[in-house]
Amino acid sequence: MLRTLAAAVAAAALAVPARAQVSLGLELTIPAQRLGMTHAPGTDRPLAAMGDAGATLLLRAGPLGLGAGAEGFLSGGSVSRYDASLLGGLVADLLPVLRLELLGELGAANLQGVADLRRAAAGEMGRFYGVRPGLSAKLPGFPLRVGVWGLARWGMPGAGAGPALGLLGRVGLEF
Repeated sequence: MLRTLAAAVAAAALAVPARAQVSLGLELTIPAQRLGMTHAPGTDRPLAAMGDAGATLLLRAGPLGLGAGAEGFLSGGSVSRYDASLLGGLVADLLPVLRLELLGELGAANLQGVADLRRAAAGEMGRFYGVRPGLSAKLPGFPLRVGVWGLARWGMPGAGAGPALGLLGRVGLEF
């Protein structure tokens, strides 16, 4: 199924005329549990906790997207721990207002500060990897983008052998 999805995204990216379209987006993310969803759509498989709130930064250059994402767990009004990841993959405008992203993800979980982020970047902490498909719409004439990110992450603490599934609502600005 993943190969079929990747082939469909690649075909969509190639079907879009080669434009030198460059944009930078900054989005705030909210996990599905905060939106009232506890199971993966169409299944009885529970969604993993992916923080209480987060953000994604995505630079788009034509059909390629590069960025970073983070989701934090709040405790007592401050971030107690967070997950951070680097993102990269394909971005395709299916319609002038509808975008599909298929990004790979490499990150570290349960970070508790900048020192942990440095250790994770140096390879001294466990890493997770995954895929982050996204679907979003941009309001014509405005820089506002809304949508969802799906998450499938392997190597998350306590997730077992299979992927930890998550879903994030997203809203942000694109320039």
